[in-house]
Amino acid sequence: MKLPVQGTPLDIIKGSVITLALFLTYLSLPVFGMLPGLLAPTAGIYYFLKSGRAAGYAIVVITMAVLAAYDLASAAIYMLQCGIMTMSLAEFLSRNKGGSRSIVYGMAINLAVILVAAAVYSLVTGNNIHLQVIKGINSSISQTAALYGKAGVGADELKTLQQSMEQAGVFITRAYPALITVSLGFIAGINLLLLRRLSTRFSLPVLLGDFKRFRNPDQLVWVLIFAGFAMLVESKTVSLPALNLLIVIASAYFIQGMAVMAHSFERFAVPFFVRLIFYLLLSLQPFLTVVVAALGVFDLWGDFRTPKNKENL
Repeated sequence: MKLPVQGTPLDIIKGSVITLALFLTYLSLPVFGMLPGLLAPTAGIYYFLKSGRAAGYAIVVITMAVLAAYDLASAAIYMLQCGIMTMSLAEFLSRNKGGSRSIVYGMAINLAVILVAAAVYSLVTGNNIHLQVIKGINSSISQTAALYGKAGVGADELKTLQQSMEQAGVFITRAYPALITVSLGFIAGINLLLLRRLSTRFSLPVLLGDFKRFRNPDQLVWVLIFAGFAMLVESKTVSLPALNLLIVIASAYFIQGMAVMAHSFERFAVPFFVRLIFYLLLSLQPFLTVVVAALGVFDLWGDFRTPKNKENL
């Protein structure tokens, strides 16, 4: 893909304003601002591809500068959550790497930056970043339980709820590396979905591929099997990395399962409201996500999309 030489000042201003509005909404409204925060990279990616590399990078730099003037921590969160993703996704898309490869490469770069930032933070402050994460998780659980207590929840219900949150906290402290990885993939994916609509509407020349044809490499199933058996080892040195690897690989097969579902919806002309009900159930019922991930795994042998097409996005 041939990029324009430079972006116009108007594009840079528009992209920066949109990005700042979305991310500041995310910072100001922790629950309702979640979706705007996830979509914060879209404007930078769009103007990078539309107006050139200079426009895309300028949007990220301006957003960082404004947030830094507001709060340094906010600027750091933006850079690690959205800024790196904006630049890396746009770079790989501009090189015609396609949707799935751009997501994987972008995630890898973003994770590398996060690891470097964590190492630098530990060296400079002398704090153990892992212990800081665990402390933050436990603090969030205590604050949430206190809020439910103030809301008038009964003692028995509050005790049951607190036990459930503590169990969830234990799981998060063990699996947060994988959860961060999956979250970055989700952020990249949802931005590419929005970018697909923008590229269609505004005739933006970008190669994203057909999601319904997405398929993981066949050899990946062996990594899934290996991680599953490794979790049976009693040593935490083996079982914890295996757990995180299993979550990441299972998430990849969940995406393949969703591609199979999207193919089936189109093939059988499933009405929109039926699809909407399915997606709502998927967001509310964790067991259904396991079923979809299993569908993605068995697609390797069942070949649910005929004719078989091994082409990735």
